[in-house]
Amino acid sequence: MFIILLAQFNSVYNSILVLLAVVLSTTGVLIGMLVMDQPFSIIMTGTGIVALAGIVVNNNIVLIDTYQEYSAYMPRTEAIARTAQDRIRPVLLTTITTMAGLAPMMFGLSVDFFGGGYTLNSPTSLWWKQLATAVVFGLGIATVLTLVFTPAMLAIRVWATSYALALARLLGALSLGRSSRAARDWAVNRKAKRVKAAEFIWTDDEEPAQQPAPVTPTLRAAE
Repeated sequence: MFIILLAQFNSVYNSILVLLAVVLSTTGVLIGMLVMDQPFSIIMTGTGIVALAGIVVNNNIVLIDTYQEYSAYMPRTEAIARTAQDRIRPVLLTTITTMAGLAPMMFGLSVDFFGGGYTLNSPTSLWWKQLATAVVFGLGIATVLTLVFTPAMLAIRVWATSYALALARLLGALSLGRSSRAARDWAVNRKAKRVKAAEFIWTDDEEPAQQPAPVTPTLRAAE
């Protein structure tokens, strides 16, 4: 999975970030085991963790891929905010539909569609109860990680890189003197940040002035 992510993102940091969200989502699985008072089953709970990893990886791939697309033509901090804003709806829809679909299985509810009625904790539903609990609680925690933790880690990398470059330029300017190229570049960048960019406001209220039609001279046949 790491090799596939590395080939897609071409970034070790983004690949590790996706897999880290998978590891942290197991916290929700353990919380679900405690809340539902269930033992940890290596077979069924482990299968639920594997199924949960596929959903978490899918959500994070969509988020990070959108961020890389936006960061190509806008500032990276703005791209992070736009990514979380645009992808919150598909991530929440995936989470809500999956949790709602597995909720009856988690509570051990079996519905008899032909004879009518329902049963609780039947032998068939007890077999899948631990798997459904692992996916439901793990997916709830993983959604928070996808929408909060992943953008925060992307922003931390951007801020850390910016501050590291600024500190390196400052140290270079102080160590090499004011006449050095590093000092001059640092001074130019500092002055450029103080310059406010011009703001262009386009309004459609005013109609463009109509150009008068060119007057063509009248020609007679004799002429």
